[in-house]
Amino acid sequence: MFTTLIIKTEAWLLSLLLFVVMLFLAWLGNRLGNFWRKRKSKDTAKETETKGGFGSLEAGLFGLFGFILAITFGMSGNKYDSHRNILVEEANDIGTAILRSDLYPDSIRTEFRKDFKQYVEARISVFEVGTDTARYFDAKDTSAYYSSKIWKRATDMSVKPGMLIPSNQMIPALNAMIDITTTREANLRARIPDIIIALLFVLAITCTFVAGFGSEIIRRKDWIIIIGFALLTASVIYVTLDIGRPMRGLITSDIGQNAIVELREMFEQ
Repeated sequence: MFTTLIIKTEAWLLSLLLFVVMLFLAWLGNRLGNFWRKRKSKDTAKETETKGGFGSLEAGLFGLFGFILAITFGMSGNKYDSHRNILVEEANDIGTAILRSDLYPDSIRTEFRKDFKQYVEARISVFEVGTDTARYFDAKDTSAYYSSKIWKRATDMSVKPGMLIPSNQMIPALNAMIDITTTREANLRARIPDIIIALLFVLAITCTFVAGFGSEIIRRKDWIIIIGFALLTASVIYVTLDIGRPMRGLITSDIGQNAIVELREMFEQ
């Protein structure tokens, strides 16, 4: 489920690392900038021209960074919204199938509801495992087992006398219930490309390096601004990464997950 180093690493750790690297490169850029300016101090006209061009480059870099950050945040937000909507849709599909088991005689209905209860618990487990890959695949296998069991019972019932009407209602509901798991899996695997995240990090640290390089002297009050910028940048990038990982982190799809959990109440009736 988590296949690359960026995906495996927690968002808060990536953001903390980015924050530290940004501060270091701001300091390093300032040191290199002062060294470069001392060597060029003899040519005042050339120094002035270089500063003007350097300022344009700095503004362009910050603009490019903001553009990439906006794109990345939009991609993460879209994934968060789609994942939440898919969870709600899955809860609706499962609930519909459970209700349609009431169309069968009591003995068959009871067997259906027993399997549906196990299926719901398995689906809840899929959402609660977090980053535990082994538990995730175990929960997936369990839910697949019970969905196959429910499907087989429905198809077996469809060929029996007097079962045409309930079967015509149940089988489409089961189709939707099973298909939505594939949709959800595809949505879960769809992620922000690693190269975009890497580019975002490179631009962030490049901006701080260039800002430090262009500053003649960084005083204590200047460091407060630099630290504030680095902290704000790391925090925004953390939120951007976190909402793109709806199964872990601080920002999860609680509304959709709660809709699945609330299906337990259907078996208390």
